[in-house]
Amino acid sequence: HQGTGMGLPGQFPPLAGSEWVLAEKPDRIIRIVLNGLQGPIEVKGQPYNGAMFAFKDMPLTDDDIANALSYIRASWGNKAPIVKADQVKAIRAEVKSRPGPWSSAELLSIPID
Repeated sequence: HQGTGMGLPGQFPPLAGSEWVLAEKPDRIIRIVLNGLQGPIEVKGQPYNGAMFAFKDMPLTDDDIANALSYIRASWGNKAPIVKADQVKAIRAEVKSRPGPWSSAELLSIPID
């Protein structure tokens, strides 16, 4: 997503100003970090089609993931609420048995308010 958070056109979507990052509830982006994302996605009106690695099997605590997502939600002009470790923990438990990455369509079916 580049050091500027602006992404790389056609390859990596921006995190700066992204509606996915700025959603009031971080439920979707927590799921993306835990299980990954594959296939087409639209960010800021632009199409992307790629894959994001899943981090659920990495040695990262709920605090680690919450801190990383909070940083993203507060960087590059983003102003979204912080992510709390208990939010990550709850979603980690909910998606524990999910075998693969999410699609954007699946994630968009998850309410954000």
